[in-house]
Amino acid sequence: MRDPYVTTLGGFSKVTNYLFDALRGMEEQQQRPPEEVADLLGEVIPGLEINQQEEPGFEVITRIDLGTRPEVSRKSPLTADDWARHQDADGRMKDVPDLKHAVFKGGLCHALRKEAWKFLLGYYPWESTHEERKTLQREKTDEYFRMKLQWKSVSEEQERRNSRLRDYRSLIEKDVNRTDRTNRFYEGIDNPGLVLLHDILMTYCMYDFDLGYVQGMSDLLSPILYVMENEVEAFWCFVAFMDQMHENFEEQMQGMKTQLIQLSSLLRLLDLAFWNYLESQDSGYLYFCFRWLLIRFKRELSFVDVLRLWEVMWTGLPCENFHLLVCCAILDSEKQKIMEENYGFNEILKHINELSMKLDIEEILQKAEGICLQIRSCKVSAGSVFSRREVGVSNGHSRESSCEQSGRGAFVS
Repeated sequence: MRDPYVTTLGGFSKVTNYLFDALRGMEEQQQRPPEEVADLLGEVIPGLEINQQEEPGFEVITRIDLGTRPEVSRKSPLTADDWARHQDADGRMKDVPDLKHAVFKGGLCHALRKEAWKFLLGYYPWESTHEERKTLQREKTDEYFRMKLQWKSVSEEQERRNSRLRDYRSLIEKDVNRTDRTNRFYEGIDNPGLVLLHDILMTYCMYDFDLGYVQGMSDLLSPILYVMENEVEAFWCFVAFMDQMHENFEEQMQGMKTQLIQLSSLLRLLDLAFWNYLESQDSGYLYFCFRWLLIRFKRELSFVDVLRLWEVMWTGLPCENFHLLVCCAILDSEKQKIMEENYGFNEILKHINELSMKLDIEEILQKAEGICLQIRSCKVSAGSVFSRREVGVSNGHSRESSCEQSGRGAFVS
């Protein structure tokens, strides 16, 4: 039987070193002064005011009364006709907030994805006309093939002297050969989809040579190429997605460390009893969610569900960090089993790993949106006393719910 800890890492080469470093760092995090922890918490839910108390050794942390979670419903995917109604005669998209909301609530029909994803990812500006997009496409095609020529024209002798390019190529070739091989677009030997996957990733190394290629990036490109069915368009959409995900793959992986801390802080606010249980099992920092965050649930969901989740997240609704609420929604569904079965560290890891391909994306999105609405309407009340390593949360100076105020911040809007 495979070690569940190893399974969680999912074969990512940098994860092992990162995780040991991160865990050491998180232990140190417990010793940080309250004001530093307060800053971290404030990043998760802007608008909640953090108060450190004067009393030595202790401070008051208020408890959030989330109230009843509102019931929300999902809608049907946006159709080509719906999309067309949001375009003017010149091709400019109109009523964009309404359009994004419709995508958030129901996603897109598959036939529409090839066009709509370019807008959602920012490759096409929403205000661009048909003619402007044609011009952009010509310019981006020329730019792409200039970069592609850079690596295609490197001789074997030159590559022997360029260890980074050689290493990038080796990693890409290994990953491409094991990426989504059960999908018809990538299955079989000498599949043209694999060639495109390889060429786009190699060209990305020319686009961003400092980052180059890191294991896991092929997982992010695969669905985009599948939808675009076009090398150039897939490349630029991938570039746009990597602009969002870049920090996940940087050598120090600061983005991953930050997200794990934010997720732990958020779960602690939403469900302190469950967080305390996980903490008692050395799982309070939720490192079993690492793969979820690194490649945005790519290996947890069916391929079709990945397409749905990503397009919903690309709307930027209802908040910038909606993927953290998706994590909380999944954990909320699993907490009863984890706690009733008294799972320890290894059992928790094993259970989370075994959720792969068993998750219902519509149910998850519904619950995640409900959690967001809870946070928006929550009330903060005086609560428990914690050690000085904890933080206080108060309603501030206004009678308005601080979670409503947080609409002006990055987390809930």
